[in-house]
Amino acid sequence: MKRSRVLARIRNLLARGIDPAGPCDAWHSFDRHPWRHPWLTPDNLRDMAAFSRGILLEARRIRDSLPRKANRYGFACNIANSMYSTAKALWPLGANIDVILHPSDHFLMSQPEWEEFGGVVRPGVSTLDEATSIGIEFPHIEHVVRPGVLDYTPQFNEVADFATRRKFDAWRSYYAHLPTIRALREYEALFIIQAPYLAYLSERPYIATHMGGDIWYECSRDDLLGRLQRAAFANANLLIASNPWSFAFARRYGFRNLVCMPTLLDPDDYSPGNPDFRDEWMRETDGDFFVLTTARVDDLFKGSNLALRGFQIFSEKHARARLVLIGWGADVERHSGRIRELGLAGKVIWLPPAGKRRLIRYLRSAHVLLDQFVLGYFGMTALEAIAVGTPVVMRLEEAQYSDFLDAGPPPVLNSSDEAEIASALTALCASKDFLKQAGERNRCWFMRYSGDMAIRERYLDLLTVTAAGYRFDYSRSPLQSRISSSEMEYHAEQLRNAPVFPNYF
Repeated sequence: MKRSRVLARIRNLLARGIDPAGPCDAWHSFDRHPWRHPWLTPDNLRDMAAFSRGILLEARRIRDSLPRKANRYGFACNIANSMYSTAKALWPLGANIDVILHPSDHFLMSQPEWEEFGGVVRPGVSTLDEATSIGIEFPHIEHVVRPGVLDYTPQFNEVADFATRRKFDAWRSYYAHLPTIRALREYEALFIIQAPYLAYLSERPYIATHMGGDIWYECSRDDLLGRLQRAAFANANLLIASNPWSFAFARRYGFRNLVCMPTLLDPDDYSPGNPDFRDEWMRETDGDFFVLTTARVDDLFKGSNLALRGFQIFSEKHARARLVLIGWGADVERHSGRIRELGLAGKVIWLPPAGKRRLIRYLRSAHVLLDQFVLGYFGMTALEAIAVGTPVVMRLEEAQYSDFLDAGPPPVLNSSDEAEIASALTALCASKDFLKQAGERNRCWFMRYSGDMAIRERYLDLLTVTAAGYRFDYSRSPLQSRISSSEMEYHAEQLRNAPVFPNYF
């Protein structure tokens, strides 16, 4: 084989996340704080936003040129109910969507039933089976598929009708997910999160998005899982970037197929409403200003310790302020100890984990939500509160969002430390007009961001053209630019300081 052809083959493998030297138990690369990546400049983010608008216009043009067809779409994996909530936002548009659950993700909050559940479960109940075994009843959910996993590694003849021998040999152990893979093959196009390799191995056209750990940590690995995840993300027809840090990962892994897109929520489900728990909280605690935290209690990723200290400073001058906590997460016990040490025990309302129908009522009843104070990007927790019209205090990489989102940065009260958190809470508590305006600004921003029907139609544009076999051209993406010396130095420094493989922290 000529040297030029060998080099071309190697470049092609690397572009798809496959190192021809074979997997090894080490890091491919690492980044402890991707929000600081040197590529995340105003110019680059503006260029990505403009390029993304062009891709979305192209998708609309192609869709309009296609004959109308009743496609079936499979939304695969459902961590934090991300795919089910997206499907709910698209069903009113007539989309025929099933949600296919990851066969190994049994966590209760990843089950579609949790999204429709209006009750609570006691702390420690973590799966649907555990909850139902103690008599908790959940609503029946349509359009949900729950495949299993094989208890053996299949032979090639079991997948030869759709898989190539080379691909089977490369990823053989992952074909134990054959029931899920075959379920995905029933759809014209897929949308996937968390385990994009399931779509990649199904040989169906797909788009993807990421949740955080899948692209941040799993893709950093240079073992079989890391290489398969990178290959799967790289081969998606389109990879949705819902936050600016997505481009830090793209530059590190060599992805080119990213497009800025909003995260969807059903604006009818997540909407302003009566604060129907507030009177109950007032009677039980003699409080008059309620600060809610619904995210998991986690110091490392959520900055839960900062949130608690900020509330403590604020409450010293506002004796009737109350902190409403949902009792779940890695640092719950440590958090409980700090609450006692700070003398806050009488100012805290502990609530058990609650289904989303009830959680929405909590959001409407609280005066403000405290979210996360480490990453600087919003996720479902903040977006749910914003959609409901509840003011949000969190740390936000505001400058990055200004250049990244057509809607601009969400109008949260941007706070990075205890003093700023306390100051934001004080401002909201001191003025009913300011509190009301902050909530109204959130709801208005949400409708511009993803609540409008035309914005939701963009998802159907992408799915329709993907189902038709259309592949987007990323040759003009700003991500095609050469890796700069500052990026190379940053990547090298981060890899030198990575934890011992395979530890993520």
